[in-house]
Formats: sequence, C-alpha cells, structure tokens
Amino acid sequence: MIRSIAGSGMECWKWAIIMFVVRSTLAMCPTKCSCFLDHKGRNTVLCKEGGMIGPLNLNNVSLDTEVLKITAPDDNNNMLTMSPVFQSYRKLEEIHITKSNVPQLGMHFFWGLRKLDVLNLSQNNITQPLDHNFRGLDKLKELYLDDNRIQSLPSGTFRYLHELKLLSIQRNRITDLANRIFLEIGKLKALKLSGNNLRELNPEVFRDVQELRQFECRGCALKKINKEVYRLLPYLSVLDMGDNEIKAIHADDLKDLANVKVLKLDGNQIFSLHDNTFSNQIALRKLTLARNELTKIGANAFVELYNLTELDLSYNKLEKIHDGAFEAVSSTLEILALSGNQLKTHTLKELGQLQALKELKLSGCGITEYDLDIKKNITFPKNLESLDLSANHISVMNTEFLPAKLKSLDIAKNRLRGIDEYNLQRLDHLKSLNLQGNPWSCDLCYIVPLLERANRSATFSDILCVSPYTVRGKSLGMLEKGDLTWCTAASYSTGDADYFLVSSDGNIGIIAASMSVCLLILTILAIIGTLCYSRRHAARYYTHEDKLAIEGENIVDNNHSPLFCDGELSFKFPLDNDSKKITISTIEDIKKEHSITT
Repeated sequence: MIRSIAGSGMECWKWAIIMFVVRSTLAMCPTKCSCFLDHKGRNTVLCKEGGMIGPLNLNNVSLDTEVLKITAPDDNNNMLTMSPVFQSYRKLEEIHITKSNVPQLGMHFFWGLRKLDVLNLSQNNITQPLDHNFRGLDKLKELYLDDNRIQSLPSGTFRYLHELKLLSIQRNRITDLANRIFLEIGKLKALKLSGNNLRELNPEVFRDVQELRQFECRGCALKKINKEVYRLLPYLSVLDMGDNEIKAIHADDLKDLANVKVLKLDGNQIFSLHDNTFSNQIALRKLTLARNELTKIGANAFVELYNLTELDLSYNKLEKIHDGAFEAVSSTLEILALSGNQLKTHTLKELGQLQALKELKLSGCGITEYDLDIKKNITFPKNLESLDLSANHISVMNTEFLPAKLKSLDIAKNRLRGIDEYNLQRLDHLKSLNLQGNPWSCDLCYIVPLLERANRSATFSDILCVSPYTVRGKSLGMLEKGDLTWCTAASYSTGDADYFLVSSDGNIGIIAASMSVCLLILTILAIIGTLCYSRRHAARYYTHEDKLAIEGENIVDNNHSPLFCDGELSFKFPLDNDSKKITISTIEDIKKEHSITT
C-alpha cells in the first residue's frame, strides 16, 4: 500500500516537472513564432509569418533553444539586418535565416557557437562574405549561401571553418573563383556551385579540396570537361555537370574519375557517344545524358560499365541505337529512360535482351499499337516491373506484350477510346495504372468495362469523358449505365469493335444499333422517292395547264365552242388543232352583224 502511494507520488512529480518544462518553453516563445521539439527531440523555434523589420533580436527566445528557423512567405519577406545576438545561445546546433533580405554579415557575430553544425543564410541579399564573418564556427559542418547576390569570394574566405563538410553557394553572381578560395577547408566533401556563370574551372582552385566526394556545377556555362580538374579529385563519386554547353566527351576527359558512381551530363549539346567513352568508370552506377543532341551511340559505348544500374537517354534525337549497344550492361541495368526519342521498331526489339531491367520509360516515342505487335517479335524484359508508354499514339490496348511481373503501367495521353473486358482483366493485377488524358468515348461501344470498375478505385472513376458531347468533361464516377448512349462513331478499330459483347445486354445493343441504321436508310429512300414523284407530277401538271390555257384563249377569241358550232358535231378526241382558225373582228363588224340579225 505504501509502495503504491509512493509510486503514484513519483508519477505525479514527473508529470509536474514535464508540465513545468512545457509551460516554461511556451512562456519563452516569441510572438508570432511557434516553439516545439523536432524529430530529434531538440528545442526548436520557428518564425515563418514574415514581416519582420529591423535588427535581428531574440526577445523571448529561450537560451536552451537548439534550432532557430526564421523565414517568410514569398509575398511577405522579412527586412532584417544581422546583430551580435547569438553569443549567449551556446546550445544552438542549427541556424536558418532565409527570405529575410539580410545585406551583410557582421564581424564575429557567431563567435562562441561551438555546437553549431548548420548555418543556412540562403535567399538573402548578401554580396560579399568575408573570413571574419565565420570566425568562431570551428565545428560548423554545413554552410548554405544559396540565392544571394555574391559576386566574388576572396582567398581564404572560409579558412576558419576547419570541420566544414558541405559548402553550397548556388545561384549567385560569381564569375570567377580566386586561387586558394578553399584554403584550410581540406575536409570538405561536397561542393555545390550550380547556377554561377563561371564558364570555365581553374584547376588550381581545387588543390585545397582534394577530398571532395561530390561536385556540382550545373548551369555554369561550361563549354568543356577540363580533365586537369578531375585529376586533382580522385575520390569524386558524384559529378553533376548538367545544363552546360559541353559538345563532346571523350574517354581521355574522364580517365581520372575511376571512383565516380553518379555522372550527370544532361542538358548539354553532346551529339554522339563513341566507343569506350566510359571505359574507365568501372564503378559508375547512374549515367544521365538526357536532353542532349545525341543521334548516334556506338556499339561499344557502354563497355566496362559492369555496375551500371540506371541510364537516362531521354529527349535526344535517337531513332536507332546500334545493334548490341546495351549488351555490355544487359545483366546489370535496372532503369532505362528513352522517352522523347522517335524510336524505330528495330530499337524496341533490342530492349528484350535487358533481362535485369525493372523500369522502362518510353514516353513520347511515337509508338503505336502496331509497333508493339508480338508478331514483330517485340518483347519486353521478363523482369520488367514499371513501364511508361504515356504520350504515344496507341489507340488499341493489347496486353499480350506486357510481361507477367509488371506492377506499374502508364498509358496516359494516348489515343484510347476504350478498353475491352479481356484486356482489362489482364490489367487488374497492377498496383499502379495511369489512364488519364485519353480521348475516352463514354458510350455503350467503348466504356462499359471501365464503367463497371468505376466504383473500385480512382484510377477508373477519375477518367474524364471526351465524347459524346452530352457527357463531355464528366468523370466516369459520375455516370450510370443508363446515361450511356449508342456508339458515337460509325466505324472504329477492330480492337474496339466488340465492346458491346462485354456486357450482359451487349446483343441487344447490336440489334438496336442495326435496326436504327436500317430505319435511317429506309427513311432516306422514302424521302428521295417522294421528292422524285413530286417533281414528276408537278412537271406534268404544268405542261397540261399550259396547253389548256392556250386552248381556252382560242375558244374565247372565236366566240364559239366546239360543242355548239354550225357544222357537224364531232366526237373525235383530241380536237384537230389544224382546223382551228383565229378571227379578229372589229367593233364595226360586230355592229353590222348585229343589225343583219335583227
């Protein structure tokens, strides 16, 4: 009994201490900021509402704060100037001051922050950092100065950062790297200079950072690969030279990069890959050559790449890839991207030999259902799990070419109007299926099998109808079977022609459609017959009318009728037109005749 009371008393004390700590933390939290423990359990202060103006102050920020984050929304940036307010916050491990228009850093402002690991001053207006700005940060491991207005960096700018592992100065205005700029930061492992208009790299700059494992200079307007630079970086494992102006690469340019595992050369102007280009990159795992001008790949371009698992050749000008070009990587390549190339059927046949391939991207390659015909010996690797065929010209879905292990299929933005029941059943096992952006015809001819699955998942219910006009723009999940009309086209492809048969009332639909067509034909024939008869009858009527009018005029002019004449009555018909005479009498003749008769 006594132990239980003592135990409950201890629990109460624990809760009391926790509540005291929480209340103390909340009490010390600045206005318009939030205070909490991050995923590592560190005391964090986050001020993100923006609108802060003037010298930086840390009023009401607890001295136990370990992570400080000051930022702002894009439409309400801060307008801050730095001040020496950090020296009392000895427990700080991370400082993030971004989107705050800080113009410059003061002298020794970070002095004494021996626990500080990360300093992030990105998205400000800093123009000229100097060495004394970072004095006292002996243990700093990561420094971010991205998206500022830095135009130059003097020699030894970072010489007090002896433990620095990552330096990022991306998207500034640096055009030249001074010699010894990286003095005394020999432990640097990652250097990011992307977005600076450097044009060329000075090898001397890299003598102080020969331990580099990662180097990025994307969008630096570089025109060539300087092999003298990489001779000084033997341990480099990640090299990103994308979005530059490099026109050619040769084996000799890369011969010293024996340890590189990731090589990104996308967005350049490379037009061909010669044999043995990467023969020294035995450790290479990922190679990106997308968005170049490639028209030719040599048969032995990828030899010696025994560890290559990912290759991106998308959005080049490739139509045909040399026979056997993938043979050297057929047992290791797992991801291949060929999107945006107008590939010929011959190249598609070559893909069948990549037996280790798990992901294949063929978006926007001009592929039709005829290119995927298994009769043309088109087969995809049997271990393929993900296939992207979006933005092609496929109008009929034929699942015969799909490998049995496929888990994900993207056929968005093709020309599909419908998919029959047989092929849909073969797609039901997929974990991911993208059908969006096709010209779906929501009528009884095409959409019934898809409609029957609309209540199963968003994959089917989110399909948007393009025709007929009565349901255009509606999602399949909004429709019922009774809302569907008959076929919206007089003819359709062979693969779609039996869609009526996939539902229980399919035969009724065929009969009704046939009867409708017959009735339409009969109606048209009846209208044509009526018009012909009316025109003929009208022609005969007007002809006889003209004759009768002439005869009537003659009878009136002669002032007598053939039935009441002075001569012998004749019943011959028609009357002899030749016997009719026309007489003209004047008024005087009529008067004389009248006087004689009287």
